[in-house]
Amino acid sequence: MVSGAVTLIAAFAIGQSVGAQDLYISNARVLNVGSRTESTRNVLIREGKIAGFPATRPSGFRGPVIDAGGRWVMPALSDMHTHSVGNFRPPGGFQFMSPEEISRADLYAGVARYLDLFSLEDSIFAARTSRRSAKTPGADIFAAGPCLTATRGHCSEYGVPTRIVDTPADATREVNDLAKKKPDVVKVVYDHQTYGGRSLPTIDRATLEAVVATAKSNGLKTVVHIGTWADFRDAVVAGAAAVTHTPGGEIPADIAALMVQRGTLHIPTLAVQGDYSRFVDDPTLLDSPLLATMIGQQMVGLFKAPPPPSMASWMEYQRTMRKTNAEAVRTLAAAGVPMVTGTDGGNPAVFQGYSVHRELRLLVEAGLSPWDALAATTINAGRLLGRKWGTEVGDEGTLVILDASPLEDIRNTERIHAVILRGVSVNRDDIRPSRP
Repeated sequence: MVSGAVTLIAAFAIGQSVGAQDLYISNARVLNVGSRTESTRNVLIREGKIAGFPATRPSGFRGPVIDAGGRWVMPALSDMHTHSVGNFRPPGGFQFMSPEEISRADLYAGVARYLDLFSLEDSIFAARTSRRSAKTPGADIFAAGPCLTATRGHCSEYGVPTRIVDTPADATREVNDLAKKKPDVVKVVYDHQTYGGRSLPTIDRATLEAVVATAKSNGLKTVVHIGTWADFRDAVVAGAAAVTHTPGGEIPADIAALMVQRGTLHIPTLAVQGDYSRFVDDPTLLDSPLLATMIGQQMVGLFKAPPPPSMASWMEYQRTMRKTNAEAVRTLAAAGVPMVTGTDGGNPAVFQGYSVHRELRLLVEAGLSPWDALAATTINAGRLLGRKWGTEVGDEGTLVILDASPLEDIRNTERIHAVILRGVSVNRDDIRPSRP
């Protein structure tokens, strides 16, 4: 590993603009997630996009120059399943954060974009618009807006207004109306699972199919929240772009091949489905300098304390799910199903921005290679939203510079030395999360 700080040879005022910029990065170990290659080269960014890998700085180049000092350069990370509410605070409180605060916290953690899969629709769409014209750095916000669900179904229990679809006719009407607001995806709940002896109403298969078909007719992709493997199969057959969550129990033999055939992406959300119990069983998992910086040592201590009695059944449920979840993800990935990182932020023991790093670690522990995990948070996430989030010519010049190789240890994604947002070198001190 090469020592020495990244040297910024020519600086500019980050607070003035976060639009597309020109930048030259020299002496970088570039990770190409698509080709799965590492090479020492220089990176030229023009107008916010990767323009090439010249042997020397182009003659007449007037933009900023960064000497990476032999460090590792890769695409920035992505969270493709979160909710813009903040962080749960034991034993039963909450650290509320606005979408803009989450945007800054995410970028501090090297997460350059997040997909909100259920919030108050007008508020999250307004936050998305505001972020796209912001003069200060932060992660890009993408949003589904509401959660389409059955009467008294999941998402309706939080007191946040959402869209109810009990019939195919409801689905057609609501999706056509929602499409006018240009959501980045359509989110629908199709969940027949029983949780701790309790289940919630859910839509039927015909209504699910109507949601997906109407979304497609509007040029929109659908992300389906599922509970069981039967739900999973129905979502794939219906034509969902992505299925989020990983059911418990043994994975049916036909699921993987069906997903590969249909091109369906999987958002496993392993962190939300198991991390609270992992932290209880092994509190040293919380000993991360990045996490402590983001949420504060006091809040880390709250998670190291015994969980409140109200969480006991959730702890046991997570412990029963962890092994089968990992086995299912390993089976799907081995068959060629593309994984996408999503944390389900806003839930207990899932931290905005930081838990993307946990998700990467859990994917590797499940049996994926570091390259597979990096693809999940970069090029596969871009595939979901039709974006080019890699390190090829023409890809978005949004990168992280790491002090150590994530190929040697996936936990090294936490060792962030610099963040580049569309060619702009971000002053991370300016976006360091506040800790109320």
